[in-house]
Amino acid sequence: MSHLWHLPSGNIIGILITLHHALLTVFVFFGLALASAQAQETDAIDPDATPKTANDESTGSGAATTKLPPPILDPAFGAYQRGYYLEAFGLALEKAKEGDAPSQTLVGQILYQGEGMAKNYRQAADWFRLAAKSGDPQAKFALGMMHLRGHGVLPDKAIAAQMFKAAGSTGHADALYNLALLYLEGEGVERNVGVAGAYLRRAALAGHAEAQYALGGAYDQGAGVARDESVAAEWYQKAAEQGLADAQIDLATMLYEGRGIDADHEAAASWFLRAALAGNPVAQSRIARLLATGTGIERNQVEAGKWYLIARRAGLEDTWLADWFKDLTDAEKSAAFDLSQSWQ
Repeated sequence: MSHLWHLPSGNIIGILITLHHALLTVFVFFGLALASAQAQETDAIDPDATPKTANDESTGSGAATTKLPPPILDPAFGAYQRGYYLEAFGLALEKAKEGDAPSQTLVGQILYQGEGMAKNYRQAADWFRLAAKSGDPQAKFALGMMHLRGHGVLPDKAIAAQMFKAAGSTGHADALYNLALLYLEGEGVERNVGVAGAYLRRAALAGHAEAQYALGGAYDQGAGVARDESVAAEWYQKAAEQGLADAQIDLATMLYEGRGIDADHEAAASWFLRAALAGNPVAQSRIARLLATGTGIERNQVEAGKWYLIARRAGLEDTWLADWFKDLTDAEKSAAFDLSQSWQ
């Protein structure tokens, strides 16, 4: 989803949004997947069914485990959330030995991450396996990720797919998203873009930010679905609210342009700023432009200069901002430089 963004009042040089290459690939292929999903029923499941539960805590696909939803008043999970990992481990281990599945998963989590102790993938896998046999969806997902990576177990994408499918049947968002990727790539399962698209949609409905962003991209581009910019904006906003910077940038751009959503420059500036604060160079460059021109945000040359320098330091060049920065006073340049150096 590349948009060429132009500033008003004669500023003719725009910034081309650069997308995370993996998500861009997802947009392209899931356009086919969503189209195919409309014509297929596969794998003895209903891919379009609403998930039984929505694991709102599970919003990332890169880690072997995600944030664990703690049982109410459970001392082990309480200690874990406060960062007292050794205490949490001891408390969880007692219940884990008694067969409590969530406690077994927590023990596996601590061992896998090496929180308060040395990492031990093999022992983590043993505890995840026990919890998975008792039906814990988080343990199934974690075990699937370990088989995907070969951490503590033999790498086996077929087993990973089985674990993701088992966890996904409960609405586990990360499992659904990773399962979609396996079907898309044909790894561990027979490649099927229709099933991939269906699992992507389920992951989005279950609250997975990257899946929501991918769906927004499909509707934004009309890839595999009828183009609908208002629906795209809705999915972008869901992902943006979870902190996904690419979604924040695309939502901000739609708000700025009034495309698929009512134009709102103040809201656009707010989303650009959030993504900039998260470290995204594209957003940093854009908020610099808005601050420089006072569009949707109070004009502030020093702050604009700060964000321009931060984005440039990250490798993002902007000719318009470069020319604008040259016209600042020496005092403004110096202040902007000092602020950029002290940022993070």
